[in-house]
Amino acid sequence: MLKKVRDKLSLLGPSILWASAAIGVSHIVQSTRAGATYGYSLILIVILANVLKYPFFEFATRYTVVKNETVLDGYRRIGKWAIYLYTALTISTMFTIQAGVTLVTAAIFENWLDINLGLFLSSFIILLISIIIIQLVRNNFFVNFIKILIFILIISTIASTILTTNVSVDISSDFSPPEIFSYIGITFVIALIGWMPSPIDLSAWSSVWIMEKRANNSKFDIKDNSFDFNFSYLITTVLAVIFLILGANVFYGSGVEFAASASSFVGQLAELYSSLGEGARNLILLSAFCAMFSTTITCLDAFPKVLSKCSELLPIQKKSKNFFLPVVAMGTLIVILYFSTEMRKLVDLATILSFLTSPFLAYLNYRLIYSHDFPATSRPNLLIKSLSIVGMIFLGIFSLVFIANKLGLIF
Repeated sequence: MLKKVRDKLSLLGPSILWASAAIGVSHIVQSTRAGATYGYSLILIVILANVLKYPFFEFATRYTVVKNETVLDGYRRIGKWAIYLYTALTISTMFTIQAGVTLVTAAIFENWLDINLGLFLSSFIILLISIIIIQLVRNNFFVNFIKILIFILIISTIASTILTTNVSVDISSDFSPPEIFSYIGITFVIALIGWMPSPIDLSAWSSVWIMEKRANNSKFDIKDNSFDFNFSYLITTVLAVIFLILGANVFYGSGVEFAASASSFVGQLAELYSSLGEGARNLILLSAFCAMFSTTITCLDAFPKVLSKCSELLPIQKKSKNFFLPVVAMGTLIVILYFSTEMRKLVDLATILSFLTSPFLAYLNYRLIYSHDFPATSRPNLLIKSLSIVGMIFLGIFSLVFIANKLGLIF
């Protein structure tokens, strides 16, 4: 029995790394804020977003295992425009995304340990430790380290939610449930859906990680991948719902005005969690730190690898991941040092680019699976195909609503 469990856990790798990247700001900040602001009313929205995006992440892993090449190779076969689109999206968002997740990790780190090194110094330390973990240890250690963080995250998050189930929130005398169907409400829901569980472009990350795993384990077949992906995707969905419940249990109705920036929001959470007792506070911040630290590491590992692959497919000299790693790290520190006051605008830009390209990337992943080059016997069932078509329509409508909302055409 134990051997069977151990064998199954050994299959976890590429998609568990993707899950650790996905379970970041979208869960710790967005899901918690959703529960804190709107109670349990957005649970179905969170589940729907995860369900409708499921096929496009699954297609990326399926394509890689069956064709033994990354989806980026597949994009290049579709046309130069596809790989240029992906490369441009990655370059234009990677510093902002890496800076954002690193800053939130640093904020949790300082609040958890009750220290004040300054967010830049804390961010530098976290990035340095991340680089050491990525570069100076064997790949198996890196993957196993992420597995440990995810395991701690799951246990501590579930325990935290149980602890807060019977928490009695002091309802503010002037509290009235906020309106979802308003400009602010629609804007929040759009951001929640867009980042849940992650933007579609992250599907290429798991594809690159699969190729790494297959280099070490050629027996990683479609059945193994199915377990790895479905287990990891289920974790991201369940944890998104749990963090929403956690936010609703502790904060909904309190009348607290939450900060707009993610790092400031984390500080507020730490202060408010203190009212639950030191043990509960430390447990909740532990789960938050595990989530964000694993996100920081996996993002820092993924960006250089996908850029290296893109450089191989573009008419330029190929650069290794070791070339891009210090570029991403230094660019991140520059953004944190000089543009931290503009982070909200930078995140908005990254959000716009990710959201507007999602329907195109979803279509590319769909096309890779249902092209004549892909074996019909290896395609998913009709239910998944139907779900993917609904998902593409959903993402298309979602993008139009996003644009209309930005232009002020809805409210």
